Amino acid sequence: MKKISSAWSMLALVLGVSVAGCSSGSDDSDTGKDTKTGDSALSIVNGHITADGSGSVDLGLAGSKTLDVAKTINISKLGAAGELTSVVTATLDASGGFTAKLPLDAKVLIVQALDASGKIVGSSILEAAGKAAGQVVLAAPISTESSIEAQTLIDISGSLSAALSGSASLSASLAAEVRALVSADLAASLSAAISAGADAKAIIHAVAKAAVVASHAQALTISSQGVSLDVNALGELEASAAQALNAVLEAKGSIDAAAKASAQISASLDAALKATGSISGSAVAELSAQAHAAANLTFHASLQTSLKASLDAAVNASAELKASLEGAIFASLKAAASLEANLTAKAIEAVIKASGSAEGSLNATLSAALEATAKLEGSISGAVDAAGIAQARADFVGEITGSIKGSASGTGGLVTSLLGTLAGTAKATIDGVIKASFDATGTVEGKLSGTLDASLEAALKAVADVNLDASGSVSGNLDAALSGVIKLFGDLSKTLDLKVPDLTKITGVTPDLAKAITDLLTITQGTLRGVLPLNGGK
Repeated sequence: MKKISSAWSMLALVLGVSVAGCSSGSDDSDTGKDTKTGDSALSIVNGHITADGSGSVDLGLAGSKTLDVAKTINISKLGAAGELTSVVTATLDASGGFTAKLPLDAKVLIVQALDASGKIVGSSILEAAGKAAGQVVLAAPISTESSIEAQTLIDISGSLSAALSGSASLSASLAAEVRALVSADLAASLSAAISAGADAKAIIHAVAKAAVVASHAQALTISSQGVSLDVNALGELEASAAQALNAVLEAKGSIDAAAKASAQISASLDAALKATGSISGSAVAELSAQAHAAANLTFHASLQTSLKASLDAAVNASAELKASLEGAIFASLKAAASLEANLTAKAIEAVIKASGSAEGSLNATLSAALEATAKLEGSISGAVDAAGIAQARADFVGEITGSIKGSASGTGGLVTSLLGTLAGTAKATIDGVIKASFDATGTVEGKLSGTLDASLEAALKAVADVNLDASGSVSGNLDAALSGVIKLFGDLSKTLDLKVPDLTKITGVTPDLAKAITDLLTITQGTLRGVLPLNGGK
């Protein structure tokens, strides 16, 4: 495989998915008109519109009136310059459902609900049609959330051509990632801001820029480690995960089930990294965690910068508009934190399984890890402000590293429990390594992590200063700015890896076990740092 020469090649994915769904109706159905291809070379798409969300049909953001006004569906192909080329139309049934036939393997489609006059009242993304005749795929149910996602993807293709290096297939690579980044809560907050008077185009464009920066950060993190990915395979994994999410939404699954299904789009990266054959085990978990941390960090930072600019400019705006913009800023933080918590749980589980621990110790540590990460996810879900998310992170760090308060008598958390029966004699050494890694006073939020936070603010400002709307070498400038953020996470990992020789001096500690311990510390110190306010939330 060819080594990625530019982070943007990571983004130029071709989503050729092959995911079977449950057929609704005969292949001979005449629902959906396509004059370009015979029925023998058509796949089937099923979907429906909903009244979910607080958006306005007048702004194309669906919401409570969608079922009342939507009459037909138009499915179009999204072009490189943001243009939409109609592929097929279909009529909605009494329940808001539809079935249409699409050319095989058609990629990056936008599904739009139209009222009687042909005005768009809501939309959603369909990453790709089926690959075999008669194969069924599910379109994301049209809601306020799906409409914001679709408008974001269209804006990326149409407004950020300089930042996208003119790649015709770039929008395909971002389709699933946009859906993972935009949560229902974030969509609701953005919709509220728009309803309160915020410029709809400006809000959508802010999300579009943040998504481009996040995807670029993830790509650059991976390529900076010299890892070569089969980008087509990653695209298929992401699209398959998107189809699984559509199935959950189609079945009206719980909010928790939808959140976990959405996180699986991002988790596809783990499988793609394993498939390279160049890294395995805990190395996959560590690199994946770094890539996701960089993506979440930059997505929230970019979106927060744009939303704060809108808030600062709204000097004479209504109290409702100001409150809605502040709510959108927090919703962005919470969405990023929730996604990262879910991915962190998977990364920690992978690290522990690769540790080479004895079975008893392994099972006990896995059980404790699952409990700690479940608590983290629950605390973030229930958080009502940035302080709540910060406390959730602090509690989680303590669960992993232990309560080290300046002496060698701390509990050691999951780090020490990896040692199993060796914990009694090795506790002092482990505690010493942790303390030396973070602060001479013994606090886990010490020197190393403190330096990371201090440096992140400057690095993020450099990213925010890159004008994605400018012409010229925008992607090169963004590469340079993002490299500062990515280097910080890389340095954290390298610094902790230097402790592996110290750990292997403990009798019975293998290199795999020592590496697992430093990986746990890296993931713990990186997680959520990317989404917490670096300036105290002010």
